[in-house]
Amino acid sequence: MLLHIALVSLTGEVSLAQLAPVSAAIQKQISRDFGPTWNVAATVDAFGTLEDVPVGYWHVLLQDELPNGAAGLHKRDDNKQPFALVALTNNWPVFMSHEVLEMIIDPQGTLTRPGDSLKSDQGRVEYLIEVCDPCQASQFAYSVNSTLVSDFYTPQYFDPVKSAAVRYSFSGEIRGPREVLDGGYLSWFDQQTRHLFQLQVDGTKAVIVDKGRNPIRGGKSTSVFRQSLGRSARFSNQRRLTLRIDVECRN
Repeated sequence: MLLHIALVSLTGEVSLAQLAPVSAAIQKQISRDFGPTWNVAATVDAFGTLEDVPVGYWHVLLQDELPNGAAGLHKRDDNKQPFALVALTNNWPVFMSHEVLEMIIDPQGTLTRPGDSLKSDQGRVEYLIEVCDPCQASQFAYSVNSTLVSDFYTPQYFDPVKSAAVRYSFSGEIRGPREVLDGGYLSWFDQQTRHLFQLQVDGTKAVIVDKGRNPIRGGKSTSVFRQSLGRSARFSNQRRLTLRIDVECRN
């Protein structure tokens, strides 16, 4: 199914002329990189106003800021139509790419993948399918038409066993299943406690955080905030860190 996505700037800081090259870069990323990897297809177009957007397009809106300092979020409206919001930061094209890719893969916000938990006292859990979160920091982005776009993991990211012949993210920065890069995170739902957990990596620190009770089943009713740990957008010019979180992959 061919999806149609509309990018609209609601901030006076970014004009349609500035938005159009970003739209073209994300379109090329999907057609050349993301689509063949995930077997999906979508068109991406920039529009001057919401009124200009044809019926049936999913909206991705750029605005001055988002709640809680989030860089982006994607959710559904009252009609269950997917949409995304992106905050105006120095790296907004990366986060716009991030939201577009994740919305394409999981428009209803319900996809999970079962696997052994990264938390030693848990058993089988359900990992949220958020294809850009583990490699979301701008330092791992790559250039398309001179515009930075988000890296993303491949369908092999949740493989139970690591293989040297497998690409786990498009850029190759992720080197194994369920690996999380600096500035990224990986979320999962524990059926026993009905809590959402995250492995968060910030610099040389990696922690597992209990995010509390979250009704994943029946749809991820909470907005899936691109938290960026409050720092990914600000750290885009830092050097690449070689930190890796090597996770034991169990059958």
